[in-house]
Amino acid sequence: MEYELDTEKALETHLPCPDCPSSDALSRYHDHTWCFSCHTWTPLKTDDDIRPPKRSEHLIDVDIRGIRDRKISDRVCQKFQYGWGNHKGKKVQIAQYRSQSGEIVSQKMRTADKDFYTVGNHSNVQLFGQHLWQPGKRLVITEGEIDALSYAEISDCRWPVVSISSGAASAVTAIKKNIEFVEGFDEVVLMFDMDDKGQDAARNVSDILTPGKASIASLTLKDASEMLMAGMVKELSTAVFNAQKVRPDGIINGKEIWNEVSRTLESGSPYPWSKWNSCLYGARPRELLVITAGSGVGKSTICCEIAHQFGVEQGKKVGYVALEESIGRTGQRLMSIAAGFPLHLPNDATVADKKSAFDATLGTGNFFLYDHFGSIDSKNLIRKLNYMVAALGVEIIILDHLSILVSGLEAESLVGGDERKAIDYTMTELRSFCERTNVCLFVVSHLRRSQSEKGHEGGEKVYLSHLRGSQAIAHLADAVVSVSRDMTNGDNELEVTCLKNRYAGVTGDMGTLAFNSETGRLTEVPDHFGDDFDGKTPSNTKET
Repeated sequence: MEYELDTEKALETHLPCPDCPSSDALSRYHDHTWCFSCHTWTPLKTDDDIRPPKRSEHLIDVDIRGIRDRKISDRVCQKFQYGWGNHKGKKVQIAQYRSQSGEIVSQKMRTADKDFYTVGNHSNVQLFGQHLWQPGKRLVITEGEIDALSYAEISDCRWPVVSISSGAASAVTAIKKNIEFVEGFDEVVLMFDMDDKGQDAARNVSDILTPGKASIASLTLKDASEMLMAGMVKELSTAVFNAQKVRPDGIINGKEIWNEVSRTLESGSPYPWSKWNSCLYGARPRELLVITAGSGVGKSTICCEIAHQFGVEQGKKVGYVALEESIGRTGQRLMSIAAGFPLHLPNDATVADKKSAFDATLGTGNFFLYDHFGSIDSKNLIRKLNYMVAALGVEIIILDHLSILVSGLEAESLVGGDERKAIDYTMTELRSFCERTNVCLFVVSHLRRSQSEKGHEGGEKVYLSHLRGSQAIAHLADAVVSVSRDMTNGDNELEVTCLKNRYAGVTGDMGTLAFNSETGRLTEVPDHFGDDFDGKTPSNTKET
């Protein structure tokens, strides 16, 4: 658990910490202590708990000799000045630490019970063993002193090896204090403990080093000491040479993706209409498809047909975010498809008819609607969408529409009321969301106001340049589909065109959808030659 530090002034600072080797990182507040080294928060119950016992600041004499039960020789201990001593009546192992100038200023004590504490000034010390080496080809860094000695033992003290000073929790701090020394090596192998804390610390350290410099060793046992004690000398040596280079997230060597490229690419989940499938080859995970048209042309009706196709016909989980209508209206759209007539208009449907349509659509449990009307900022929406995918298993999301979403962002300081910047930001967030969650996202986008007398609502042909606000809509979408309809003469036929198709490159005519006002459905119109389109051979043009 993480704790937020008090803003009040500490009653006492620079105390030794009982939970880690730090001699001065603990601060005491009125009801707790906090260690700035190991990040341990400890409540105080009584006056007896107020301060940890003070320890001697005086260095003690060290008997330099090997550690027999760890298979570490006198020679290695002599080189690293590691040995034994008696402190406060207890026999302890002692690791000696040096200041940046090379003087021994601190001793780290290890008791038989594996308790650790320090005496002297341990606040700005070198890495354990640092004084022995000059910058060169490869440096091995371990989590503990015994591990460093173990690797020195199997390498006959020929290869530079050091240890961090205060355990995994303070690894980054220790390396930062000695970054010039560490960066002096061509390669840095992090041989930390194989538990979660050790591996997390190794990754955190790798982040502060020059990209490409750090490698992380993988051990069969917990640490280097256990490997040596088990007689796995060759395996321990090999682990250093086989350590995996740490790369920034997302950068992959091409030779590692055979499993990805060797798979047969299959068509995505089919759309309700054959010409859509012949052009787009279905809908796939991580795709962002934009549907655009003039106001009232039929974008929402198309979206509802698509949602029904995936949620009812294919049994997929569908998230439906309609920001310009209530969830009741969206629900009626879906139910109308099952009922075979528009439920929101006057009709003779009985309660039983409506319940049957409900059970066939919303009642399947495959649809998740967002109960919200009006603008909303994109960050808030992304959190909702993340929940749909992660917690509810949603595979398809329909967002209707982009303009009202952007309007919630325009007033924020991030974009300063600039619609273009707001769209750029929002589309980037949505694109990243698709890639991160593996979801297929449909986004409805409005068109900018036409300058022609005919206008988009009069059947004017749509181009990518007509998308409202920003080129980011076209650039970041995998596909853009436009819908045209002459509303001035009551035409109920929707001409569909593919303006962009990243997957197949096929663009152009995607057929005609006829709206039946009695059923409320969109059906595909046979081609002009009188034959139903078979959905197999695309006759469109290649995208340029």
